[in-house]
Amino acid sequence: MERYSLLLAYFTFTLTLLSFSFFTHVVQGEKTWKNVGNYTITERRTIEEFRNIMGTELYSDFMRTDQYLIRWIRDQKFNLPDAKLKLLRSLKWRKENRIDRILEEDYSKIFRLCPYDVSTRDKDGRPILILNAGSCPIRKVALAGDLNTLKRVLYQAAEEMTSIVDSAQQDEGVNINDAISIVNADGFNIREHGCIKCFPLIAELLILYEEHYPDYLFRVFLINMPRIAETVVTFIQPFLSEKTKSVIKIYGYNKEEWSPELLKLISANQLYTQFGGTKKSINENISLTRITLQPKSPSSN
Repeated sequence: MERYSLLLAYFTFTLTLLSFSFFTHVVQGEKTWKNVGNYTITERRTIEEFRNIMGTELYSDFMRTDQYLIRWIRDQKFNLPDAKLKLLRSLKWRKENRIDRILEEDYSKIFRLCPYDVSTRDKDGRPILILNAGSCPIRKVALAGDLNTLKRVLYQAAEEMTSIVDSAQQDEGVNINDAISIVNADGFNIREHGCIKCFPLIAELLILYEEHYPDYLFRVFLINMPRIAETVVTFIQPFLSEKTKSVIKIYGYNKEEWSPELLKLISANQLYTQFGGTKKSINENISLTRITLQPKSPSSN
């Protein structure tokens, strides 16, 4: 009799755990994130300490993972008080701008004018974010009162690119930690892109990654850059970390200079013809149906 009582107790306990697990999964409706990556003993101890310091400020499972927290730690050179302040600012920004659900938002009107592409990969599997900034009619968008919408499209691009990195680590077991960005300024002209409201937008794009997506960029290629656009980048460099500045490569209109540099990292069949590869023109390939990714975090609203 005692044996049956023990079996019944064990069965009840197991059923309770399974039910709780199922209930939690259904209620959260969120992807289950696990810790990935190889870290030193010191890094693991620091990650755990930082996780405890942040506590309930980390409002999603993803934010509590090792791979997320180590970015902020390394960005601030293992100074945890500074890492906490920067991460708190970013979490506040995410809530105020509804970033956790931005991939679900539809900005087709602006996306048709200023599309981005994240469909290709470099030789190591990193996603490549391509922005044809020179063909984006920023002045027209600004005069129509849609500049804030354009900003949200840029936020979408950043969130989508970094989500691909995170999902590759989690789901595919691919050992990638960062991405490549190609910003093509071909078509830039002072009338369309030199308005008072336009230059701050260009600067904000670089600062966006610096403040809210640390350590996600392996390389940023700014190509076909006119002198005036180079001046803008030079002006904001004092506000960027040494790490960010080191990944930015600025090139003018000489394709023979920058195309071989792209091909060192990207196979020809993953690089569009306009950049020196064999993939069909980006203008023909960009789809207005963006990649659908599950949000990394639950809605914070």
